Amino acid sequence: MVASLASILGGPQPPALLLGNGINRHRNNDENSSWERLLQILAERHGLQLTQDQLKEMSNTEFFDILDLARPFDDRSNLQRDFCDLMKSWQHNDHHGTLMSWAARRSAPVITVNFDEMLSQAIGAAFIRTKSGFTDFYPWSSYFSTDSIGDARSSFAIWHAHGMAKYPRSIRLGLTHYMGSVERARRLIYGTGGLRSKAVTKPEDWKGAGTWLEPFFFCPIVVIGFAFGKDENFLRWLFLERARLHRIKPDMKTDAWFVVKGAADDDHRRPFLERIGIKMIFVESYEEIYENPAWKR
Repeated sequence: MVASLASILGGPQPPALLLGNGINRHRNNDENSSWERLLQILAERHGLQLTQDQLKEMSNTEFFDILDLARPFDDRSNLQRDFCDLMKSWQHNDHHGTLMSWAARRSAPVITVNFDEMLSQAIGAAFIRTKSGFTDFYPWSSYFSTDSIGDARSSFAIWHAHGMAKYPRSIRLGLTHYMGSVERARRLIYGTGGLRSKAVTKPEDWKGAGTWLEPFFFCPIVVIGFAFGKDENFLRWLFLERARLHRIKPDMKTDAWFVVKGAADDDHRRPFLERIGIKMIFVESYEEIYENPAWKR
């Protein structure tokens, strides 16, 4: 029997949430709330003219890198900061607070690929910067929460996997940025003292402990508002690594679900996702996701 979102949210073990920009676009009629539109605005500013057919030939990450290369060599503007500036007018809605209140009540970790701070603002969470190993390129051990946390797997914290507007250099927008994230994650997974070597002995004591990778690999996860498109190569690769880890250490396996509006027969992502252990939950409307009564229980 296929689980429902409500049954998962109300289960004995609260899942971690992995949230994409869908949560920002719900109940928001502003076309500038999409990342695609923000990239187009930057392209217009820098005189990069591409047709819709040309844009279809590249991913958003490749588009950003092309935009970066199109600038004059002596242009010292920071495209990552410019991108974040375009989001400054964004305001959180009631459903932002509803989801975060559920996570706080259930002590559930939240991982977001968004750069804005609307999730933390919606619940009044403070930024907590850990002292060990901090870098504004990869602030993976820093988070937003209502208090300092202990175990990252069982505590409410909002983790920004693709960077945060607070640190523009951390923003992962281009393919080059994604490859940098892969390189960093590989050291934490495969390097000396990494997750793969520790999984058999001490899975609680590895180099990625205390980062957002901790709930990602060890918690059940519900994926919401995330397109899971083919350009999301960093997260798709990480889910592949998660599946490989579960294969070599079956007792560490936890469930994952991808909630999507649409029909099961029409979804082209299904073969890939199901083979890496992600179950798909299909709903008929976005209201079923973001305004589900289960969030308030």
